[in-house]
Amino acid sequence: MTIDVRRTQLSEARATSTVVSDALLFPRLTDEEWAVRESSWVQTDSISAWDGSRCVGHVGAFRFETTVPGGARLATSGVTRVAVLPTHTRRGLLRTMMAQLLTESREAGLALASLRASEAVIYQRFGFEVSGEAVDVKVTSRDALPLRATVDGTMRLVPSDELLEVVPPIYESFARRRVGAVDRTPYFWKRILKEAIDVTKPAFVAVHTDADGVDDGYVYYEVRWADRADGSEAGAGVVRELFGADASVERALWSYLFEIDLIVDWTSDSRPVDESIRFAVRDQRAYHVTTRWDEQWLRILDVDTALTARTYGPAAGSVTIRVVDPLFADNNGTWRVDSTGARREEDHVAAHLVMPVGTLAAAYLGGTSWSELAGAGLLEVVDAPAVAIADALFATYPAPYCGTFF
Repeated sequence: MTIDVRRTQLSEARATSTVVSDALLFPRLTDEEWAVRESSWVQTDSISAWDGSRCVGHVGAFRFETTVPGGARLATSGVTRVAVLPTHTRRGLLRTMMAQLLTESREAGLALASLRASEAVIYQRFGFEVSGEAVDVKVTSRDALPLRATVDGTMRLVPSDELLEVVPPIYESFARRRVGAVDRTPYFWKRILKEAIDVTKPAFVAVHTDADGVDDGYVYYEVRWADRADGSEAGAGVVRELFGADASVERALWSYLFEIDLIVDWTSDSRPVDESIRFAVRDQRAYHVTTRWDEQWLRILDVDTALTARTYGPAAGSVTIRVVDPLFADNNGTWRVDSTGARREEDHVAAHLVMPVGTLAAAYLGGTSWSELAGAGLLEVVDAPAVAIADALFATYPAPYCGTFF
């Protein structure tokens, strides 16, 4: 029987959610859980595969905006809920569904596609590459204090019934300074802050207010308790989110955490790779990176829009790059990039660097250098000096970091 790949009807959302759970080996949603999550399914672009009346695969996407170098925000397809039942793998269903999702996203005017990969070997064939990384960390409070150069201000704990009013504006005002950050819908906020809102766990949000009375940062954390050998209790803190207007505010937020009594260690499974707190602690070994991982996978849907939207660093000279995209013919072409911007060139113009669209995605947010990509053999270098020029043009600081899972 032929498998039918098509847009999912609203009446089919529950069935497709069950397929996603089964394929990803998650428990199926209860009626109560579905009542909470149904609205998020209504808000997503959804493509599903059907074997007769049975759903056997799904890909979906949220729509949001991603901050790119220079501060512009580009419409993005946030790919999620990617699943094919084990009974129907290796039939090309994922390729068909993904191609339809990306094509429809591009036709809708979205310039980028982004995802968080459960497996790192799946998505390169669709033009995705790692464009931003994050780290898991463990910090020992007693070895971290005192911190260097904290900023003046005050801290307060936010009541659970005020979280959705207080926290999102701080995020939008200050967290979006990071390239790679995305906007969050009300559904995302309710999901992210759920434990603190419902008070189902010892989860808290503390806000930093500057000397002028402006809320300029927050930390969302929880505490887990364990018995010590001597019979006393020790707390282990988990940092869920920590965002501030700048590095000094983020140091103040960390200092607040380190000074909480009874907490021995703080861990987080998602922090920026270049977080300056690691240099501010008294003992640099107090801040220990346990894992570095691929946080953002990016696919450029509209190369011209993406290249012309971002800004570029100072560099002496320009570089011409030729992009090859087997899925979207309009993305095949040559662009000249210099410190003033990017412009599409005629096809006969010679290119210094030639690459598949995925390689451009890896360098686009500025967290991966062209030198690294060239060293890995991911592009053709026609003019060797152009690599250094491209490095200077595309590099960004601070490093890309999203901090939002979807």
